[in-house]
Formats: sequence, C-alpha cells, structure tokens
Amino acid sequence: MSVIFLNKEKGISSYQALREVQKALNFKKAGHAGTLDPIATGLLPIFFDRSTKFIQYFSSEIKGYNATFNLGVSSDTQDIEGKLTVHKNEKHPSRDELNNSVKKFIGKYEQMAPSFSAKKVDGTPMYKLARAGKPTPQRSATVEIYNIELTEFKYPYFSLSVMCSKGTYIRTLGVDIAKKIECNCIMKDLERTSIGPWNLDDSVKFPIIKNLDNREKMQYVKRIEEILKDFPKVKIRSSEVKKFQNGSSIDAEINEKFKKHLVFFEEDFLGIGEFVEGRGLVPRTLYKV
Repeated sequence: MSVIFLNKEKGISSYQALREVQKALNFKKAGHAGTLDPIATGLLPIFFDRSTKFIQYFSSEIKGYNATFNLGVSSDTQDIEGKLTVHKNEKHPSRDELNNSVKKFIGKYEQMAPSFSAKKVDGTPMYKLARAGKPTPQRSATVEIYNIELTEFKYPYFSLSVMCSKGTYIRTLGVDIAKKIECNCIMKDLERTSIGPWNLDDSVKFPIIKNLDNREKMQYVKRIEEILKDFPKVKIRSSEVKKFQNGSSIDAEINEKFKKHLVFFEEDFLGIGEFVEGRGLVPRTLYKV
C-alpha cells in the first residue's frame, strides 16, 4: 500500500517528478493527485501500483498556497513563463491599498480560467489551443477563498498566503487582486503548502529519497488507509471476504452518517464499500482484485 507526499522542485512537470520517484522506489505503476505546473513547488501526492485506483477518493477540497507576484508586468499566461509586457507608467499602490483589495476576495467569487489552463474545450485542454494561437472561450467557475493574507510587500513584489477551494487558479487570483486597484501583475513563484489535512511536514524532497537505501526509502511511503482517513473503517467477518471481493453486497455494522467506508478483514485492507439502502455494503473499489 503505497502513497508518498513529494515536495516537488521547481523546473519540472508533475509527470516528470512522478517518474523520478517511481523509478527510485521501483514501483511499476504511478499516478499523482493535483497537478503542479513546472513553475510551482510543494506538495504533490503520488500513488503507486494498486493504490492508484484510490486517487479518486483523495480529499483535495481545501488547498493551501504561498505565492509571490510582480506588479507592473502582465503576461499571456499570467505568470513569469509567458510573453511579458512591462507597464512603465503604472501607479505604485500602497500596502494598505493592496491589502484592502486582498481582503475583498475572502469568500466565494466567480473566477475566469486563464487561457493557458488545463480546462478542456471539446476534449482539448485550453493551453494547447492557446499555444497553437487558436481562440479560447471564456470558462468561469465559482471558487472560494477561505483565508488570504498579504504576507510581504516591497514594490514591485508582494506575497500571499492562501487557503482556497479545489479548482482555484492562484495566478488568476493575484491578477484579479491587482486589477481591482488598477494594476497589472504576474505570478513569480508558487508553493503548494497543504492539501486537506496534509502539509509540507508530511512530504519529502526527491534528492533525499534518491540517496537512501530501499529500507530507508520506505519510511516515507504511507498506507492507503492512512491517506483516506476521512472515511470510517468497518471490519467484516471471514465468511464475507470472498463475497465482498466478488462484488456482492454484504451486511456489516457501519456508521450510517457516512456512505463510503474502508473495509477490512482483521488488519487487511480490502477496499472501499458504499452503503446502499436495502442492499447493505456494496463494493466500489477493491484493493487486491
């Protein structure tokens, strides 16, 4: 059962980071939850082998970020990696003016996805259309900013600490904050600090992993039931194991406040079952099958 929280370095894609760790740990299959662009660093959950089936259940509704922005500049990608335009005559806002704008974004707001984003148009990611010079339609979504703080400001740079909902574009958030005070900006740096209850204290950097022996490496690998700790556990009898693994519903003492449960026989994790009225516990994703 294998999941690792990687502290991704800048300059490589999430897929490249995944392949490096997969090779170092010698797993046949791997997948990650929550993509980070090459410009970004921070928390990247990587699932291995049979655990990849459970990525869909990983809690990622609330995410934390630290980001730094550069005022007086704009770009087609909203970050430092795009085509830059310098606005020489733009005003220099005060800290109070910028902070007042920042605080206005606490709560829900309608955010327009950037043209260079992974949102799809007829199955094609928007960034592929943008790179090809093709028009990208406007795509918006309601996002929520749970907490946001202006942590540093020394013109032309300012930094934010953000707790937000899944699907929030931090570079767009910075651009929208600047726009409210009639300024331009681009994102210079981004670090993902948390996903749900997991944070950078739970992570490890690749240079550490690659220099350890196999036994030492495994100290950073977590069991899937540790990662899915939001789900209650239920233990079933030995006579129910084959039925569950063969896809049949079973009777079990469950917490009826929850639909999905982690199913165990003794200490052996079998998979995820869902309570269905009139049927009992129905297998949804099996670990060993």
